Amino acid sequence: MPDDSAKLLETYQPTETALVSATPQIHAARFTPCGEFLVAGGFDSRVRRWNLLAEPAVDPDADPKKKKSALPSFAEMAAVTGHAGWVSAIGFQAARKHVFTGDSWGKLVCWNYSEAEPKPIWSHDQAHDGWMRELAVSPDGNTLATCGRDKIVRLWSTADGKKLREFPDHAEDVYCLKFLPDGKTLVSGDLKGVVKQWDITTGKVVREFDAGILYVYRRLQEVGGAHCLTVSADGKQLAVGGTQPKTSGNVTGIPTLLIFDMATGKELHKLEFGTTTQVYVHEAHFHPDGFMMVVTSGTPGVGQFLFQRPGDEKPFFENKKMSNCHSLSLHPDGKRLAITATNRGSNGNGRRVDKDGKYIANASPIHVFEFPAG
Repeated sequence: MPDDSAKLLETYQPTETALVSATPQIHAARFTPCGEFLVAGGFDSRVRRWNLLAEPAVDPDADPKKKKSALPSFAEMAAVTGHAGWVSAIGFQAARKHVFTGDSWGKLVCWNYSEAEPKPIWSHDQAHDGWMRELAVSPDGNTLATCGRDKIVRLWSTADGKKLREFPDHAEDVYCLKFLPDGKTLVSGDLKGVVKQWDITTGKVVREFDAGILYVYRRLQEVGGAHCLTVSADGKQLAVGGTQPKTSGNVTGIPTLLIFDMATGKELHKLEFGTTTQVYVHEAHFHPDGFMMVVTSGTPGVGQFLFQRPGDEKPFFENKKMSNCHSLSLHPDGKRLAITATNRGSNGNGRRVDKDGKYIANASPIHVFEFPAG
């Protein structure tokens, strides 16, 4: 492709317009289908919301010379509880304004995200035996798919939570899944980079996609896997994100996105983003105008936010100022993005207590960006 990066930047370079603080750390922040809220699941078992229609506030003590501190922030609404572990999976049913949340103990809960004080509508204490990694809602809003550490993909009725079917054919921990636009097809990816395409009517595997380069077994440790999946709007291409692992332990590897043809299973593109310290593609999306939107998380505290067309050798947009970018959500209007990161200098459970003897939990700044008007 021609080098028209300057023109692409003029059209698509996003500007950060808000910085929302979430303490303690959250897994992902997602725009609701109505566009009114951001919803996030946290390490403290809470489901939290921010009202995007409220007037954003600016910290009166913010230093105007420091751009980040001077950015406005949206008001957080009351958080809700109902989980007992990390809330790591989130999905929405637009018509009924339902949000579905799954946690690290395998619990699945349905809420109404628009209510002032949401209460569970239905729930399953053990939808999965162990960590529920991800969930997805079908395009018609009737079916919810979940996957987890128990190596099983399950389908549920979004209306009442009734279990409809389960697919037990994965041999490993299932990390991610997505519905195709036709609503009849589901893809799921596991620890060893095996991605299965399912006909949800018959429960049969249609084909498999080989993303095995995203996995390695070394020194009694399994590293990598298919960490995220995304499907193009026309359903013709599938992207699988993760890392090409180089070491185990404190994992290093090249963040990688593999793009496949859905009809044939053939690999079309392999996109690599940076060096071995940048490690994982944590989330990726196809932009309607033909480029990939990607966030990566590495070590120590390395994060990237990138735009790249599949046929190009390098991104036309890069932002490396955020730490450990681990989720990316596109607003329904297509004009805003929310990226969840972690605070600088975060050390996980290795952080020391403060001078008053309190544990200083990690935080997750949510960076809100806007595309140029036009």
